[in-house]
Order: sequence, then structure tokens, then C-alpha cells
Amino acid sequence: MGKITRIGVLILLAGVLLPGIAWAKPRVAVMNFDNKTQYGGWRLGYGAADILTTEMVKTGKFKMMERENLQTVLNEQNLGHSGRIDPGTAARIGKIIGVEYIITGAVTEYGQSRVSGGGGGVSVGKKGYHATVDIRIVDAETSEIVFADSASHSQSTLSVRVFGFGGGEGFNEKRATAVMRKAIQKLAAKIAETPLKSGVARANPAMAAQVLVADVDGNVVTLNKGQSAGYSIDQEIGIYRVGKVIKDPASGRILKKKYKKVGMIRLTAVEDGYSEGKIISGSGFKVGDMVR
Repeated sequence: MGKITRIGVLILLAGVLLPGIAWAKPRVAVMNFDNKTQYGGWRLGYGAADILTTEMVKTGKFKMMERENLQTVLNEQNLGHSGRIDPGTAARIGKIIGVEYIITGAVTEYGQSRVSGGGGGVSVGKKGYHATVDIRIVDAETSEIVFADSASHSQSTLSVRVFGFGGGEGFNEKRATAVMRKAIQKLAAKIAETPLKSGVARANPAMAAQVLVADVDGNVVTLNKGQSAGYSIDQEIGIYRVGKVIKDPASGRILKKKYKKVGMIRLTAVEDGYSEGKIISGSGFKVGDMVR
């Protein structure tokens, strides 16, 4: 099977699998990370990317591409080394595999430090493990870097030796990797708080903004849009109401609107033209309230 044929198969699979979720969560792929430390070689960057993918899946806010499929495309394009991926290349890969965002990154710190002291034949040592991970999120449509951040984590252990016996510890890769995982978990939490747009919300932000409460029946709120606004079951939606309107006293033109949060709903049903959700916080929901 030739290069073009194999890429075509991947695109065809994406066309079959993705339409049902195209209006829901942002589609994301994570590239192998660079390893800029002295430990682990290429395996460390590969493992860091795997950990971030898993942690992002656990947030429930993204559709993550299987990394083995991503690697196939990278090999076909002769882009198997993450260090060769710039924003433009990442965007091109994103378009080929049908995702909206590509994440690149690097493990910049991963290792240990040792502090020791004592006397009288007793030595007390403190060994620290530390990891720092940097990431960038590239919009596959525009090649723009829409998010960049880093996170670190440290953990230390104590050892006691009496006249040279007991308590010693060499480099513990399992502990070092656990520390790196903690740093990556911090990054995943930050990404989950970042408003990455998907579907219609990317193509027409104004359309996504005009989602209104159409009905309130007890604890059930009905919105006037569903899949077309990028919604999916179990998604949590904030409902707002216009509070204060600030106008230009000379022309009467509206300068600014201030919104107040009414509460939150969790979607229980999503159709083409509407969606329903149960109230999970707040009260006083009214027809005409809006999603922001």
C-alpha cells in the first residue's frame, strides 16, 4: 500500500468515525514530546505524550486521536521525530488526520538531586525527584499557537545510613516518572479550562453565542440548539442573563453589557435542533436566558 493510499485510508476512517462527534468536543492529537534531559532517551518523550493523552481523556472534554494512528501518519510523512514539528507542520498534520488541534511539548527537567548530612557514623540523605513539562497547542486551521504553558512537580525521600549500612537509593525511574505524571496532570487540568472551540463554534462564533433557554419545566431546562452548537450529553453548560446595560449618553449606542450567572445545567438529551439538561446549580431560570 503506497503512502497516498494509506493516508487516504486514515482520512476515510476519520470521515466515517467523526461525523457523529463533529459538533461535540474538540478533536485533539498529542505529538511525541522532545526529551531535553539526560534520562530516558526517546522513550521519555513518548511516555510523556501518552500520559497527557490519557489525562485529557479523563477530563471528558476532548476527543483524543489514538496515538498509534498518529504515529503511522508521521512515519508516512517522514516526521517521526517530534523535534521536526513546527506550528506550520503541526497544522498540516492536523488537517491530514482530521483533528482541530495538535499538542507538541518537551520534558525539560527530569531527574534527581541529593542533599546529605549527619555525623558520628550516621548519615542522613534527602533525595529529590523533579520534573518540568512544557506544551504548546496549535490550531490546525490557522497554525496559530493558542495555548502555551509549563508545569513542574517535585517529591523527596529520606534515607538513613549507620556506619555505611542501610537506606541507600540509586536513581528510581518509577518515582521520577510518577513525579512527571503529576506535572502533566497539572497541565491537563489547565488545558481543560481553556476554551478550545469545535464544530460550528469554530466556523461561526456568533451562531454558537445565540443559544437561548427555550423552556423551563421544573428541574429541566430546554435550549434552542443542540448538536449544531457543539453540545453533547453530560456536558455542563453555564446559563447567564443580561444584567446591566451601559449606553453612550450622547448617541444611545450600547457600549457594554454585563452578565450575571443564573446557574449550571448538565445536558441529558441532545438532538439536532435542541438540547435538554437538568439544573445542577442556581435557580430562577427563565426563557430567554442565554449560554455564554
